[in-house]
Amino acid sequence: MDKKYLIILGGSPRGGEKAWNSLYKFVKNNLDADLAICTGDKWISKQSFLKEAKYHWVFKEPENWSEYYNQNFDQNWDEAFKLGKNTGLLESGYIHFAIKDIILKKYIKTIKEYEYIIYSRFDQLYVNYHPHALEDNILIPEGEDYFGIFDRHIMFPSKVAEEYFNILNFYLDNFKKFSHINYLNCETINKLHLESFYSNDKILRSKRIQFTVAEKDDKTNWRVPKYKLHFSRNLKIKYPDEFIKAVQNLNLMFTYKKLDYFVLICELNYFYLILRQKLGSLKKLIFR
Repeated sequence: MDKKYLIILGGSPRGGEKAWNSLYKFVKNNLDADLAICTGDKWISKQSFLKEAKYHWVFKEPENWSEYYNQNFDQNWDEAFKLGKNTGLLESGYIHFAIKDIILKKYIKTIKEYEYIIYSRFDQLYVNYHPHALEDNILIPEGEDYFGIFDRHIMFPSKVAEEYFNILNFYLDNFKKFSHINYLNCETINKLHLESFYSNDKILRSKRIQFTVAEKDDKTNWRVPKYKLHFSRNLKIKYPDEFIKAVQNLNLMFTYKKLDYFVLICELNYFYLILRQKLGSLKKLIFR
């Protein structure tokens, strides 16, 4: 197979040019990969990924995603996603699942021309080089599992692409079996889905090299970012534990060649967050 890697970014293009430039440097160029974007037409303006991407899978985004479900599924979809109300499954998961369904129905033939697929989101900011594929293993960054398996970034062999992008049908066919789960969210469904078609010992965790960011005006359906990335323009850290782990991993592999302005920004913010955590723990200890 001549074409080895295809990166697919799905969802709304949040995160901004700093995040996208880090994707080009640390993932796309490093792996000599092609890039596909799958997003709604209302988000497209003059972003750099329009030039970087080989494939533009732009769809007419519905005003309300229930339109997509009503046109393609029976009414059980509503009952299914209400099980995940206030966990992120209803608030944003049902959009991400629908985008995967669009990819499955329209672009699976193109996807299967490649050997390995990286499926990710627009709002991931990378601080180190993406690992290469490990034979027929699935690679998922460590951490942020929330009772399941991290669902914002994955690398997998294209031979299982149909199964992977079929998560929506998997959930709608099986949601009644999952109604007993106390915290039904995107991560728990992701774990159940992956284990339904792939051997557990081939689902591996890679060192975290990225964290989720948001620009000041980015809209979100679920988690609102609270932590500013100080000394950067408009960027906020969405999940501080992701950021801390990514910088810790960067420090383990640190060389003088990586000492640039953004690395220094990350280091300063890292020590600031660690200090905040330690002071918070000390405060609890004092006032216990």
